Amino acid sequence: MLFKADLITYQGIYKTIETEKLNVPTSEGRRTILSNHAPIMLELEIGVMETLKDGKLSHYAINGGVLYFRNNKADLVLNNVIDIEEINVEHAKEEREKALKQLKKATNEAEEARANFKLEVAENWLKAVEKYL
Repeated sequence: MLFKADLITYQGIYKTIETEKLNVPTSEGRRTILSNHAPIMLELEIGVMETLKDGKLSHYAINGGVLYFRNNKADLVLNNVIDIEEINVEHAKEEREKALKQLKKATNEAEEARANFKLEVAENWLKAVEKYL
């Protein structure tokens, strides 16, 4: 049975999909949501979200957020999301290099945290492409 999922960022709805399941990264490991799941709210981590429709898996790189599921509808409010088929590998490599430079130049914890976040996002994109494409 399919259910609807809205992938939402600060810019609005990135995409509305219908899926048989959502498999998402959380701080406690991966969680799978199927049709008729009990209402749930989950904090999402940087990682890859997987969906399934008509036997075809789709993958999205996400940068954390929140998933809220109830009445067979999922709302995913995400810091950022991209279909892994849309990832520009060269851009991801450039972002990783920028983050590494920023990390070396960091003079306080806030700068270090921002650089580490950017590094983790770029590495997530690259790992997602390597693993799923």
